[in-house]
Amino acid sequence: MYKNALKEDLIRVVEDLDGTVESTDTIAKLKTKIENSSTFESDPDFVKTLIQNCIDERVSRNEREVILEEQKIELAELQLVKLEKEIELQTAKNKALSLNPAAKVEDKQFETNIENMIKSIKTLSLPVPTRSENFNLFFQSLERAFLTKKINDEYKSEILINLLGERAHNVLLYIKEEELNDYEKLKSIVLREFQLTPRECLNSFKNAVKSSGETYIQFPARLTANFQYYCSLRKVNSFESLCDLIISDKLFETLNKETATHIGIREAEDWFRPIDLAKECDIYISSRSGSHKEIPITYGYTQDPFKNRSQNFKPKIKENYPQYLERENKNCFICGDSSHYARDCEKRFKPK
Repeated sequence: MYKNALKEDLIRVVEDLDGTVESTDTIAKLKTKIENSSTFESDPDFVKTLIQNCIDERVSRNEREVILEEQKIELAELQLVKLEKEIELQTAKNKALSLNPAAKVEDKQFETNIENMIKSIKTLSLPVPTRSENFNLFFQSLERAFLTKKINDEYKSEILINLLGERAHNVLLYIKEEELNDYEKLKSIVLREFQLTPRECLNSFKNAVKSSGETYIQFPARLTANFQYYCSLRKVNSFESLCDLIISDKLFETLNKETATHIGIREAEDWFRPIDLAKECDIYISSRSGSHKEIPITYGYTQDPFKNRSQNFKPKIKENYPQYLERENKNCFICGDSSHYARDCEKRFKPK
């Protein structure tokens, strides 16, 4: 029961069992408190599970911390390599300047031009979004700014990295050195890092509301950009495929949580057309509940829909229900005769 358990695990278990822990408690005392608790006496299996959960959670937490430290070390190594490259580049520049003093003026002008381009693009484009669903709109405004200022492709990646600022650190972990000058590759990595999944993108579009600092012109522009990006994720490029996507999304909304989770795993990065989605749902439901007999749509009907109508549609009612009991008194309230009802009375149809 206490295998691989540390003192911190036992302290947490005692606290979860509403016990008190003192600073002088040893592992033996903590075990005694656990075994003497009322919960252990009534349900020892629960306490054993609680101990194991505490151990598993600690192990998992330690593993995450180790991974985080490794990532920090990897990032530091990358930054060190980057710094070394910058030093080598600066050394080469200094050497070149010593041979060609005129290059110093050109280099300074180049840096000034880059800074001016970054400032201009920053003014013309939207700020780097804080919410993941707005990154597509950010890239649309950025690329419009590139067209307006006629920025060459070789400078786009550098401008994007400068605009991202601290967020570029995560991107630098994935991108290779030869891809740093490829704007489209850099853009795809940024979207992969910060953008939502297609299903999350759709939910974000449906739940979108106008922000407090947003105008009514900006709001539909943001909605349009988000929906266009959702369609691009789904690879929808025709009216027919758009109709299929809308129907599939509507059908997906009707699924229960368990079936929706299964379909989400089966879809992966793609999506099912309506017929394929329906087949997947039927197969999954049949596999869980066993084979079920399909009821034909004509079940319970005769060849003539108006023949034996009472047999088809008459509800089952108990025979002793008062409404269907035979009346003992057949007195006609028109003539007073007890041999027939008023509906069969001859005087009913005679003019007064």
